[in-house]
Amino acid sequence: MIARAALALLIALALPAAAQESEPVAPGIWLIEGGHEPGRQPDGNSVLIEGPHGLLLVDTGRHASHADKIEAAIAARGKPLVRIVNTHWHLDHVSGNLTLKAKHPGVRVSASDAIDEALTGFLKRSADSARPALEAGKIPEPMASEVRGDLATYARGSELRPDDAVRKDVTIDAGGRKLELRLARHAATAGDVWLYDPSSRVLVAGDLVTDPVPFLDTACPAGWLRALDALAATPFVTLIPGHGKPMSRLVFQSWQSRFARFLDCARGKLKPSYCTTQMFDSTSREVPADQLRVLTMGSYYVERIRSGELDKNCPR
Repeated sequence: MIARAALALLIALALPAAAQESEPVAPGIWLIEGGHEPGRQPDGNSVLIEGPHGLLLVDTGRHASHADKIEAAIAARGKPLVRIVNTHWHLDHVSGNLTLKAKHPGVRVSASDAIDEALTGFLKRSADSARPALEAGKIPEPMASEVRGDLATYARGSELRPDDAVRKDVTIDAGGRKLELRLARHAATAGDVWLYDPSSRVLVAGDLVTDPVPFLDTACPAGWLRALDALAATPFVTLIPGHGKPMSRLVFQSWQSRFARFLDCARGKLKPSYCTTQMFDSTSREVPADQLRVLTMGSYYVERIRSGELDKNCPR
């Protein structure tokens, strides 16, 4: 479920299609890559982490096809799924909770409590705007089916609340593997959880990092920059973003620098299209195939920043 103005932009932006199988990232860690195909809502990345006695899953995607890949990865490990961690409440990262919790009774979900406000705020407003648009036939297929799926998920929103709310940095046991959960308040959302595995030095960032383009609809820009500084201060070797391929520290530093330049430019008076190129200059690892669509999306975010709309997501 996404806001009205961003809906058309995200429909237009076609990120790489999802991988067919899980991809090993480090010993005991696999990436089930999400994707954003034309005419469909996105799936965020999922990460499966194996402990001696069980498995932990970070984020669950949106579509049944993504859940099927998760289930295949779980089955290949031959161990029980003991915990799900949701990095944030966007539906492309939590919708699969409903299916996975039904198939794995007893699995517990850890996430921030930010979804409580989202269910009565952003998600409710998105649902309220989507229903009349569907009834009036203003949303074409296949996107209409996608929106109906999101509405069905929203109708079960209370089931997306975490079993264990993350309200501070904690260390958890995931099947005998110690993992660190860290909380960033008022960043990409009002509460973003990111995960660090000291044994492999892998950091799972959620949508605090997304390649190629950041999604700012629910963001507090200043808080997001602080959260990225916290990621940078962590001694990771590999960072798994919420969308896109794993990053080395050097690639992340380039992404962080370009994102900061974009936000700084958006606060000024230069043309929005120029600001967007700050994210996609010659140093970018991956330049989107359709620059025009990305420029359109970036310009939309520049206007939201300049209007002060995104600052309303920051604490006062």
